[in-house]
Amino acid sequence: MAAVQRLDHPGWCRNLVGAARVEPGERVLVLVDEPLVEEGAQLLAAVKDAGAEPRLELWAGKRPLPDAPAAVKEAARESKLLLFLAQAPRGDEASARFEASEVILEHGGRGIFLGFVDGELLRGELSKPGVDLSDSARRLLAELEGSREIHVRGGAGTDLVLRVEGRPWFSDALPLGPGELANYPSGEVFVAPLADGADGVLVADLTVPYTGEGFVDEPVTLRFEAGHVTSIEGGRAAQALRELVADAGRGADVIAELGIGLNPNVEPSGHVMLDEKASGTAHVAIGRNTGSYGGDNEAEIHVDCVFSAPQVEADGRPIQLP
Repeated sequence: MAAVQRLDHPGWCRNLVGAARVEPGERVLVLVDEPLVEEGAQLLAAVKDAGAEPRLELWAGKRPLPDAPAAVKEAARESKLLLFLAQAPRGDEASARFEASEVILEHGGRGIFLGFVDGELLRGELSKPGVDLSDSARRLLAELEGSREIHVRGGAGTDLVLRVEGRPWFSDALPLGPGELANYPSGEVFVAPLADGADGVLVADLTVPYTGEGFVDEPVTLRFEAGHVTSIEGGRAAQALRELVADAGRGADVIAELGIGLNPNVEPSGHVMLDEKASGTAHVAIGRNTGSYGGDNEAEIHVDCVFSAPQVEADGRPIQLP
């Protein structure tokens, strides 16, 4: 019998199939928002050609979505893998996106989320061959695990003390396993600080999603006391972030995450999903950090604030970053 002819799928599709460790016969939910319907069909074909059983669903409805669409939750309950691409994710739909992911994770599934991606980025940067960062991630995790207090500084003025005692450290640079959620490209180590465990100043001089296109118009300064943001200062991006936090309500101003970038093949470009992975960057998020983040703060938003030239100390010990 002649061998089955495999289709020549786009590079980004092959990368996602590999990163997700797609297995023959497993059910896969391919979820996209409306601008990425064509790309969703391409990914569906690649997953099917890898021997899996994919289902394509659309992230759509009356916006903002307060919950994940019923058809999406139904498909998630039947699937072992979620591949979620969103060109225009909304800050006020983070809770609904978390819900879709957690339905998958609850029964031992896994997922990859790509936000703020378009066809050009998929065909360009995200079609380049991936890099194995597992050794760098394991080394950094070994230095950070078990830490009680992290002191992080940044080139633009970040000076923040975070309490992380008892919280697990994670990395998306390790092979994706059951019950895990990652981004693509990979390249960070992260932790969810305690809800009252942030004091000091964060100065995001690179990117803050949902506040405008590309890099911030000027650095965004957030001041923390006992885990809560007490002020947000800066230009247009700062104003947009203040409004987003105010509209989101309870839990939106609480420390959520510290992430450290370690991918040497990524350069900051004003795209949060790339910038937060780049070596020489770090990010601090506010808002929700339940589920795969390892925290306990519920909120309607999760906003990463990316800054350059981080320096990190764990319990007073300088940490050598990649």
